[in-house]
Amino acid sequence: MLRSPLLRRVSIYLLLSSGAVAAVNRIDLPQDNLYQIYIPLFIGIYILSRWIDSKVSQSQGSTSSSVVENPSDRDNDKGFGR
Repeated sequence: MLRSPLLRRVSIYLLLSSGAVAAVNRIDLPQDNLYQIYIPLFIGIYILSRWIDSKVSQSQGSTSSSVVENPSDRDNDKGFGR
């Protein structure tokens, strides 16, 4: 998958918004009031893309290897006074 979170978010948003614009253009609505459709559409697409991105990042986080903490590091938690 995509490594960079920014590229992943942009690509998800781009795919969803391109599909939505193509679908709205196929409906053949009058062009003078399309802002009434596009504004809520893009807000919804933004929310949906953030939700999809959170699900994708959760699935990537669960499959990646976790860092094992050394038990002796937990015992020596003295802050700056080491």
